[in-house]
Amino acid sequence: MKTKQLWICSAIALASSAAHAQSSVTLFGVADLGVQYTKGGGNGSVRALSNGGLSTSRIGFRGTEDLGGGLRAGFWLEGSLNPDSGTGRASNTNNQTTGATTAGPLTFDRMSFVSLSHEQFGEVRLGRDFIPTHYNSIYFDPFNANGVARAGNLTFAGVGTGPLPTAITGSNTVSYWLPGKLGGLYGMAMAGTGENASTAENSDDGNFAGARLGFASGPFDVAAAVTRSHFSTTAAIGNYTHANIGGTWDAGFAKFFALYNRVTVKLAAGSVRKNTAEIGAHMPAGEVGRIRLSYAYLDDRSDAGLRTAGGLARSGDDARQLGAGYVHNLSKRTAIYGNYARISNNGEARYVVSGGAAPAGGRSSSGWEFGVRHIF
Repeated sequence: MKTKQLWICSAIALASSAAHAQSSVTLFGVADLGVQYTKGGGNGSVRALSNGGLSTSRIGFRGTEDLGGGLRAGFWLEGSLNPDSGTGRASNTNNQTTGATTAGPLTFDRMSFVSLSHEQFGEVRLGRDFIPTHYNSIYFDPFNANGVARAGNLTFAGVGTGPLPTAITGSNTVSYWLPGKLGGLYGMAMAGTGENASTAENSDDGNFAGARLGFASGPFDVAAAVTRSHFSTTAAIGNYTHANIGGTWDAGFAKFFALYNRVTVKLAAGSVRKNTAEIGAHMPAGEVGRIRLSYAYLDDRSDAGLRTAGGLARSGDDARQLGAGYVHNLSKRTAIYGNYARISNNGEARYVVSGGAAPAGGRSSSGWEFGVRHIF
């Protein structure tokens, strides 16, 4: 009997050890700060300590557990940081302007989900995540949607009187991701809800859905995405639709980027329609350096008569942006960098480089930043 009990206890101990060995939790993050100077034509200049000029400052926890048979459970908790002030960043509870938080203690505003995945059947995520179109913005913008030269300076500005909660991330989402072994094909579909009562006057407020489909093979990578949100505020009632397509080609001597965005927002006063095209490149500079270049053009096709108040542009208020940067890797985890951007505004447009003061109508906006990024 004692021998049998000893055998059972040993088996349980071995099983527990195996289960523990199959689980993992990782702490990770980025700290990225720099000095920045921006100038808005007719409205002065700003000197600041910039955050996230190369990569978004963040801290996170992720983990997986092997459940056997190719099935894995996982979680991801990732929050943006403001290392210059020691605060976290705002999040949103219901994809509505009423659900926005203010900067304060750490919030997991970037990613906050639990998942089940299978090597043959793909992955299901439940929680907060980037929307499909923003994944294209990250991968196909030469500046990876960061810093003074990011494409988002033109894509998201002037589309309403307040920030669009689902322009980058979405809360209360369910998403499905294709498995990785499909011969280069990849993609995902996502739906989110504002969690309103069915009897509410604006029961669809904060609901959205989107999808992304791409193909990567050798030096080529191309993907298209679309996200459509319903929102209702005192200033706008209708739908926000963002569609984009982008790609990269690694030619060896340089990696080329292309990204096209189309944003439409229905407002009480009319419709905002903005088309943005961007091209760019990464070119190696020695063994540890990289030059980054971009050119973006905004074609504003908004309804005539929209006021410039609240950041709205009028039809014909187009803009062009030039971006240049250099990254020097001191190690695999630490890099120093410099970026420069200049936006030329037409008509009464007031587009501004990230972190800068908005220029007077039709005046230019420019800025530079030098910083250090450390990955841990």
